[in-house]
This record gives sequence, structure tokens and C-alpha cells, in this order.
Amino acid sequence: MANLLTMIRSGFTTDGYYKSMNQALMRLNNEYTMLHYPYHVSEGESFFAAQKNLTDYCINALPSLEGKKVLEIGCGNGIQAAYIKDKFRPAYMKAIDLNAANVEIARSEAARLGVIGVDYEVGDAQDLKGIADQEFDVVINIESAFHYPDKPAFLREVKRVLRPGGHFLIADILSAPIRGNATKKRWKKGMHLNHWPLKMYEEELDRAVLHVEKLDDITAEVIRGFQNYRFWLKNMNKGGFLQDQFLKLFYTINVELNIRLLKKRRDYVVITGMRPEESPRSRGK
Repeated sequence: MANLLTMIRSGFTTDGYYKSMNQALMRLNNEYTMLHYPYHVSEGESFFAAQKNLTDYCINALPSLEGKKVLEIGCGNGIQAAYIKDKFRPAYMKAIDLNAANVEIARSEAARLGVIGVDYEVGDAQDLKGIADQEFDVVINIESAFHYPDKPAFLREVKRVLRPGGHFLIADILSAPIRGNATKKRWKKGMHLNHWPLKMYEEELDRAVLHVEKLDDITAEVIRGFQNYRFWLKNMNKGGFLQDQFLKLFYTINVELNIRLLKKRRDYVVITGMRPEESPRSRGK
């Protein structure tokens, strides 16, 4: 009963949610997995495989990362950064997250897996202290920006730390603003949910002087990825009967909620672009 109450309470704070989600994913897969949504490629895939599909989709939307300096903002538990470093071979990665517990897991898993060339740090996406101007070739932000209360500041920081001609990718969950529902507004505040509609993104990216090259809506593929969840639960590692039932309930509630929201009022959008090259005149100023 204590486990179920903990999972229920986790739905009201960001830190509680990610703590419970990390624990649940460890139980489901016998290892930590990424913290983002799945992307459907084929039937019968594990949750982790579907998450890798989404990462692959995003990274393949960018120019090659090989030999590049890459910053991942909102790295979660660090599993995605380790996967990107191994598969796409950037020369160096810095991965930051505001949640100290996530960064602790990331460092522990990096040591266990022998990950080299990735530094994990606690950091605020809206104020990237300690990162120099024009330090990175590529900035990646996958499924984190909807938590940021000051996204214009985040976009200005993305532009600041990118070298001229450097590329960025933002995968975010867009939504129309909630109006007139005090309960939903309180819940979103507690969960630090700050979804933007597409028009606001387009306006603020323009203000930040970040050039959008492509915008893809992959909502349908993400929904199909989630709809495979009964297969994941069927094949999860078994424990005690009550614990299994609590975990299945936790997963079912979360997945069905995400599917409903994606069908009704949210869109999963991947935005890629670049910081424009500086003109000779601007360099001379």
C-alpha cells in the first residue's frame, strides 16, 4: 500500500514523478531507461527499444554529430546521453538537468557502463552558468522544455552557447493554454508544466534569432508507441503479486493519460534549426 500511495503522490510534483518513474522503469526493464516517450517503428518492441527509436529519429534529423561538441539540456537520468555518445560518436558531451537525483543516477550509470566523454552536471536550462558563449556545435533538448517557466530565456541561452552555424534540436509537447479550470492550473503548476502552442514557439525562436529549418509533428507515431504498453507489462520482471499490480496500475494510468492528452489537446513536435552565421559587419562590431 505504501508503494501505491507513493506512486499516487508522485503525480503532483515533478521531483516525485521522476523518482517514481525511475523506480518503475528499473522494475519494468531491470535497468534504467530513458525518461522520454516511445516512438513506434515495429510491433512487439520493448519500451526501451521504442525510446531509442525516438532518440534515433531526433538525432538523425540533425547533421552528423561525429566529432562535434554537444550539449544536452534536460538530460534526465543520463541514459539518453550515454546512448547518443556510443551510437552517434560526438567528440564530447555535456549533459545537464535541474533534478539533482537524476544527475546522481546519470553519474552512477555512466561509471557502471564505462561511459567516457560525457560530463553530467546539475544546471538550469534558463541560466546556463559556467557554459561559455559559442561553446557547442550542437544543442539537444528532448522532452524537457515543457517544464520551463521562462522558455524565452531558455531559447536565448541556446543561441548564446551555440557557435554561429551550430545546430539545435528541441522535441517538445505543445498544447493550447488551459483556461478557466483552477484545478488543472494548480496541478500544472505543481508539475511545472508550461506547454506552449506552436505560434508562441515560432515567435520566440524568431526573437532569439534561431533559424528553424524543419518542424515535424510525430504525435501519431508516439501514440502508436504508447499503445504497445500491454506487451511491456506482460513481459516485465516479476516480483510480489501486490507490487506487480501496483506497478501495472501506475503504468496503465500514466500511459492512458498520455494517449488521451496526445489525441485530444497535445502535439509532439520536433524542431530543428541553427544559429545563423555572423555577417562580417556584425563580427566587426
